[in-house]
Amino acid sequence: MNLSQVGFLFLTIIQIPSFYCAIHLFVQYAHRASPLRRLQNHLLLCLLIIATWTISIELLNTQKYLWTGSVTIQTSWFCSFWNISFLSTATLNRTLMAFMCIQRHFLVFHPQTYRTHRSRLLFHYIPIIFIISIILIYQIVTNIFISCPGMYFNYYLFMCGYTCSVLIPDLETFYIWAFVFVPTMMTIISCVLLPIRFLIQKRQLQRVQWHRARKMIVQTTGIASVYTICWFPYTIMLQLSNNNILSFLNPDVNRFFTIVPYMTSLLTPFIVFHTIRRQMNLGIMERIKRRFFTQRQGVVQPVNNFVVQQQNPSACDIHTSTRQLKIIKNT
Repeated sequence: MNLSQVGFLFLTIIQIPSFYCAIHLFVQYAHRASPLRRLQNHLLLCLLIIATWTISIELLNTQKYLWTGSVTIQTSWFCSFWNISFLSTATLNRTLMAFMCIQRHFLVFHPQTYRTHRSRLLFHYIPIIFIISIILIYQIVTNIFISCPGMYFNYYLFMCGYTCSVLIPDLETFYIWAFVFVPTMMTIISCVLLPIRFLIQKRQLQRVQWHRARKMIVQTTGIASVYTICWFPYTIMLQLSNNNILSFLNPDVNRFFTIVPYMTSLLTPFIVFHTIRRQMNLGIMERIKRRFFTQRQGVVQPVNNFVVQQQNPSACDIHTSTRQLKIIKNT
């Protein structure tokens, strides 16, 4: 068994529980009280959708290549589709993660930004739609409508040897800087500045805001750390390859660029589940309490003054005699 087949087994071992975890999260999302429906978790849902596409469809092509050394369907349209799918999912992974880290600064320190429907539409939904649209359009245009002299598909290379979006030096440099280096560095910088800013401004936050902010910071730091561990070495290796220090012809380098981009997608369902697990458990416990442990409410009834007087006549006599003494003194 060669190293490529070992990589196939490694990806498959993680793929099976990861796919099951993703399906479980989508089933939970069907409930109206799912934490994934909250605004601060919408980007986690987007990352989960991208990860599910990668695990269930995109990864199968790479597994076939690692095991047999050839492309699944040996046609030009399939090679173009594979390039678009691979580059789009990897770019969306990095870019949406960077946007989520930046957005957490506003959710923690300026939550009033998202209070109205108009502000949520302007600062939350439209940026997400814009990011997804611009990345998909760029990948479709550069992988289908741009041609170059040196492009030809080799069905025994990973992604058929890439398209002109990578083979043209200017497009390759733009892709590395705009869609790999910048999102990765934005994720790292935003993740580092978030707890520092919290420590500086925590005295200005109320107690409820303090606990909510601390919880969101811990979640964001954990998620961003996993993404940084996966993408930062990939960014460095890609820069070295772009500067001709490393070569894609090296089998170990080629294997690294084949396996590493899938790690974030494979780990995303576990990250999302761990992030919202406590919120899901609290919601489940509340439903169980309401269903099986209904609290008895005490009924308060008015008490008749006449009944009280009959039950405690001595107190009434003392009150009456006191009133009579006051009247005699006044006269």
